[in-house]
Amino acid sequence: MGALGWIVAGGLAMSAIALVGSVTLLLKPATLDRLLLPLVAFSAGSLIGGAFFHMMPAAIDTGSNVLGVCVAVVAGFTVFFVL
Repeated sequence: MGALGWIVAGGLAMSAIALVGSVTLLLKPATLDRLLLPLVAFSAGSLIGGAFFHMMPAAIDTGSNVLGVCVAVVAGFTVFFVL
């Protein structure tokens, strides 16, 4: 498969993944109320995790100690988990 095929397949797959959220419109209100809090927590955790992992290379490039940066990230995740 050429590059164009991979691009089209990836675009279709991303579109299908994005449309998964529309399934919530088909759920009963009781089921949606039961699932809403875990889904919001999952999305918030994904955003926080993404922010941490995207900022790690920038923190390491500043000349900081790599071990210190990694320990700070693990400590941050642990504090959020405990909270």
